[in-house]
Amino acid sequence: MAERDMRIFCIGDLCCDLIIPYGKMKQMLAAGDISKSSASGVQVSMRCGGSVGNTARALGRLSAHPVFLTPLKEDELGCWLKKQMEDAGVDMSLTVPSKRSNMYCAAVLDESGERTMFCFIPPWADYPRFKQDSFSHVPAGNPQTLLFTSGMAFHDDMENNEAVLRFFRRQKAQGYRIVFDLNVRAESYGYEGVRRRAMEEMISMSDIILGSGADEFSAVTGSRDLHRAAELLLEAMRAGSGNAQSECPEKTSPGTGQADTGKRNDSGTVIARNGGAPILILGEGADFPDGTIVPVRAVKVVSTLGAGDAFDAMFLKQLSQGTLIPQAVQAASDYAGELISRPDNAAPED
Repeated sequence: MAERDMRIFCIGDLCCDLIIPYGKMKQMLAAGDISKSSASGVQVSMRCGGSVGNTARALGRLSAHPVFLTPLKEDELGCWLKKQMEDAGVDMSLTVPSKRSNMYCAAVLDESGERTMFCFIPPWADYPRFKQDSFSHVPAGNPQTLLFTSGMAFHDDMENNEAVLRFFRRQKAQGYRIVFDLNVRAESYGYEGVRRRAMEEMISMSDIILGSGADEFSAVTGSRDLHRAAELLLEAMRAGSGNAQSECPEKTSPGTGQADTGKRNDSGTVIARNGGAPILILGEGADFPDGTIVPVRAVKVVSTLGAGDAFDAMFLKQLSQGTLIPQAVQAASDYAGELISRPDNAAPED
């Protein structure tokens, strides 16, 4: 790691992904191909998963030397997950002990390689849950560290959400730079109540927000117009309100419901991805007031599984090396494009 590189510290979820090739199985059966060799090619496979876990693992493979803080029970599954992460070059020394096993996510792939995700939580497992003391062992650092998390770090658990927010509040006050991927996954986690309030405060603290698709931006802002949704997010960041739901929100201080009397500022960046469409950069780092548009290079898509996490990893690596935001976004887009065009859906090396 070059001396000028910033350290990348990832906080969030780690689980086991079960990849279910439903589409391939349908095609095999429709073709009448029931040979043993064909059947062996459509077995359910197991991978490290979790939105932040996937990003941390991709960062490790990119030789970015990330530190990953996540709740983990070191049972048979937990030990396997930890080894997979460490083998990829991820520092797991700050793992938070958990009493319950890590959860599973089932990724069902259709004939085109598109996925539908399902959470699977056996009776002995749980969502990743942070406690108030989960961050007590984090050593004091310096602001030359990028902090990264996603919406998957928040769920309907006030203690978990407050523990995560308290850590980020403290780091923000010390001048750390925060990158937040919305990763709402409303179909699995919901987006209301304590989860929504926690994510709104996280938005208000963030320096850079990443998001993907009109559905995700609409869930957070209420606007299906991607550009308008990005404007609303940027407004919430700059007002420090944590309230991005209304086009004319009442400005409140993060988590208090009290009127915000602080000054607005010009900081904050929103990066809006939308599949194969150009990527919008709005705010600090954009070339124009209306934003910068970064083209997405056309590729033959095999599977979009893990594309967003791969994008985040390359973007974070580029950012840690001092790359300007538009160039970092272009590099991240190219990297994710290479991933989704690979037959094995394996992340390309640096």
